[in-house]
Amino acid sequence: MAIYLDRLTVPAWWSTFWRWWQDQLKQSIPQEWRDWFVRRTHILIAVPAEETVQFWQTAGDTLAPLTFESNRNTLRALQQSDREVFFTLLLLPGQYLHKVIALPLAAEENLNQVIGFELDRQTPFSADQVYFTSRVLERNPPGRHLKVEVFLTPRELLDRLVIRLHQQGIQPGRVDAAVLHSSTPVPLAIDLLPPRWRPSENRFNCLLNRILTATLAVLLAAILALPILAQNQVLTRLESQVAQARRAAQATTALKQQVTDLEQTARFGLARKQAAPPMIQVIEDLAKRLPQDTWLTGFSYRAGELRIDGSSPSASKLIELLESSPLLHNTHFVSPVTQDRRTGLERFQISLNLGYEQNGAPK
Repeated sequence: MAIYLDRLTVPAWWSTFWRWWQDQLKQSIPQEWRDWFVRRTHILIAVPAEETVQFWQTAGDTLAPLTFESNRNTLRALQQSDREVFFTLLLLPGQYLHKVIALPLAAEENLNQVIGFELDRQTPFSADQVYFTSRVLERNPPGRHLKVEVFLTPRELLDRLVIRLHQQGIQPGRVDAAVLHSSTPVPLAIDLLPPRWRPSENRFNCLLNRILTATLAVLLAAILALPILAQNQVLTRLESQVAQARRAAQATTALKQQVTDLEQTARFGLARKQAAPPMIQVIEDLAKRLPQDTWLTGFSYRAGELRIDGSSPSASKLIELLESSPLLHNTHFVSPVTQDRRTGLERFQISLNLGYEQNGAPK
C-alpha cells in the first residue's frame, strides 16, 4: 500500500498530504483486513520491573528481542517508515491474575456483567479495582454450566504502565497477558486494554477518509462496469427481438390456460354447489326430525358448518335423530348441556356438517 514519492519530483505539501491520507486510510480499514493490505511491524513490550522495559519484534512465528536504549533510533525509524508499527503491552506472570470459574449457562448472555458481580467472591478484588476480560472455554449443556477463563489486572498497575509508555512516545494498541517459556514471553491472545486508553479517532478525518474511499470504490466500479454495460446494450437489442417472438407464443399459451382455468373453476363451483344440499331443504329436514317439544333459539351457518341452539326435554336424543338424516353428518354438541331452572328444559348447542349421503356413508 505504500507508494514511494521520494523518487518523483513532487511538491513538499503533496508528500505531506499523501502520507497523512495513507495514515487515515489505514485507520478506516477493519483490523482483520488491514493485516492483508498494510505492511505492519508488531512490537511486544513488557515492563517486568520499575526501571526495566523489554522489547520484542515479531518475525514470523518467532520473537526477536530489542533493547529500547540501543534501538531508540530503530524504533523511531520504524514509526516514520511506510510500515505501520503496532505495539502490544505484555503483562507478565505476577502482573495479572488468571482464574477459571464455572457459571450457569444462562450467564453467557451478560457474561461480563455476571463476572463483575462474581469477582469479589472469586478473587481478592472487586470489579472497580481491576480491568478484566473473559472467554468461554467449555459449554456443558447437560449440566447447564459454562467454564469461563477470566484474566484481570489491577487498574492502578495497568494505568501506571500505559502512562509510562505514553511518556516515551509509545501508545499500545493492545494489552495481552503472557507466560514465560525459556525467558521468552508467549502471548495468550487476550486484550485487557480499557476503552480510555484506546487511540482516539478524529471524526472529521474519518469522515473525509470514508468519502475518499467511497469515491475510489465508485471509480473502480465504473471502470469495471463500462465494458459490461456495452455488452448489455448488445444483449438487450437481441433479447428485444427474441422477446417479441416469445410474447406471441406466450399469448397463445396464456389464452389456452385461461380457457382451462375457467373450465376448472366452473366445474369446481358446480361440484361445491352439488356437494351441499340447499339450505331450504336442510331446514325442512330439521323441522321433520326435531320433536314438537324442542325449541330452536339460534341458527347459524358458515363454511359448511351449521350450528343450532335451543331447548329440549332430552337434548341427548337429538343427536341420534339428527345423525339419521342423509343431509347431515358429524353431529356433536359444541358445549355442555345445561338445564333451565325456570322451564326445566335442557339447553343445547349442536354443530352439524352439511353433505349428501353417498354409498351409505356421509360425504
